[in-house]
Amino acid sequence: MMTLRAPLIAVTAGLFLGACALALPPLRAPTTEDRIAAECRLLASAATRMATQGLNVHEGLREGCSGVTAVDTRPLPAQTASLRAATAAALPAEIEAGSRAEVVFRRMITRGVPPAISASLTNEPDFLIAGSDG
Repeated sequence: MMTLRAPLIAVTAGLFLGACALALPPLRAPTTEDRIAAECRLLASAATRMATQGLNVHEGLREGCSGVTAVDTRPLPAQTASLRAATAAALPAEIEAGSRAEVVFRRMITRGVPPAISASLTNEPDFLIAGSDG
């Protein structure tokens, strides 16, 4: 009897796990809308982190996101400084040069998110969605 119990348990566990796997919906690549929504959530997270650190969060940071009517009204020198910072920022190790993830990372900085905060957001699930090349 003891010799049958182990295989029976293994088969039962295998069937259970197999049934669980079948119940999961198939993964799909994020749509353009998914990526935009994820990037907007990243910008909201960035704004929260900036405010927590006492940094200025301009009202146009989330320009183009659903429900946001504010636009980037920073003076041109401030916008240019953000563009220079985005160009100069070193890519975090997990981001491949030339990928959509690089574009999302640099776009956050261009919008006024400090490079250190942008880099910290690359570990967020929303960054994986926003930066997916799928």
